[in-house]
Amino acid sequence: MPAPRAPGLRPSASAAPGLDATSVLTVYVVLLLAIPSAMRLAPLGSAGAPSTVMAIGALFWWVWFHLHRNWRLFDGFQPVKMAILAWLISMFVVYAHAMSSPMSGDEISPADNGMLKLVGLSGIALIANDGIVSLERHRTVIRRLVIGVGLVAILGLLQYSTKQLFIDRIQIPGLTSGASGLTLAERSGLTRPSGTSTHPIEYGVVLTMVLPLCVAYAMHAPRRRWLYRVVLGAVALAVVLSISRSALLCAAVGLIVLGSSWSAAARLKALAFAGATAVVVYLSSPGVLGTLTNLFTGASDDPSIASRTGSFDVAGQFISRSPWLGRGFGTFLPKYWILDNGYLGLLIEGGVLGFGGLLIVIGSAIWVARQARKAARSDFDRELSQALVASVAAGACGLAFFDTFAFPQSAGTFFLLIGLAGASLRLQLADRSGTSATSFDDQAGFLPGIKAARR
Repeated sequence: MPAPRAPGLRPSASAAPGLDATSVLTVYVVLLLAIPSAMRLAPLGSAGAPSTVMAIGALFWWVWFHLHRNWRLFDGFQPVKMAILAWLISMFVVYAHAMSSPMSGDEISPADNGMLKLVGLSGIALIANDGIVSLERHRTVIRRLVIGVGLVAILGLLQYSTKQLFIDRIQIPGLTSGASGLTLAERSGLTRPSGTSTHPIEYGVVLTMVLPLCVAYAMHAPRRRWLYRVVLGAVALAVVLSISRSALLCAAVGLIVLGSSWSAAARLKALAFAGATAVVVYLSSPGVLGTLTNLFTGASDDPSIASRTGSFDVAGQFISRSPWLGRGFGTFLPKYWILDNGYLGLLIEGGVLGFGGLLIVIGSAIWVARQARKAARSDFDRELSQALVASVAAGACGLAFFDTFAFPQSAGTFFLLIGLAGASLRLQLADRSGTSATSFDDQAGFLPGIKAARR
């Protein structure tokens, strides 16, 4: 006898597999990580990254689907979806306020591009939240994200060992060759890899956001655990070699949150792995550990720290001019100050409305993933849900030390993780009850699903 279906939920179709939300998110991950961040569609400016263009299309797909469906999607309140929609609407209010206020001519285009980027980020998060139809497809997206980040980490290790950027040789028709003028950064005479990112900090923060998921797969994956342990090793080494204070702090936050649910034995194994990583770095790259230590012990003399602390006075002046609605997302240009603080930047550009809305989005994602952990039936799913909590927490930490929204890889990864966290509880509950989790049907496929919605 088939399992009972919850009221209002559409059962899964039986057609052949097609292009579903998981496939679309996979393409997004490839565009996000494989194409260098500096390469863009020139007419679109800072919003011209291929991943951003696809993400904008994802939001239109999400809206189109909901306008044409004639059945209830699923029972229950979806806090992440509601938080994202409320935040996006509030940022449109901020945009309208900025456009109706006196504005410097060189701020208009950044404001337009900023809203396009926010539309795309919201679209990816909403597709991940609503479109993934089963736990297996949810695991598939996470698995592909882990593998993608592992490949980027390996690229960074190659950059470090050969002192060659590699991505400056890539030419893609239609995209600006923005990476052609880039070089590998250095700190204290040590090469800092950046993978396909535009800066080692972005590279390190992206790796640390996905690091908890790498740990979950390395410890609990039902198959090919050896592969995920190789990926984990590459990611851990790449984070250290990025020589980024922000990356190390994000990694610490993510691993502390992840390890809070572990047994004492698991924590000892994690400490042993961290010690082994430190030994490998010490033996293979003399000077790295000393440089990393100096990032914290010598923080009082670090000009980047002085710039960050000095930004509060500057920010206060801008915030006081429009505390509730800000000056418009993307309009606080580097000519005013380089903040290196995503929260402070959003408070200036989006006011209390935009800043508070983002905090609610982050908080709802963490809460939902925590509830998913409680609802999970297997150790792997419990660990994966806790890893999503840790990944979102690491991304939230990154916003305090890095302008996440200024770079497509860091912002795109963060909002994809928020969407995956939002989907986790719905999928766990559907798995327990044996019902279809959504009507973005993976078995009906992407195009047949649209046709079904039109009927």
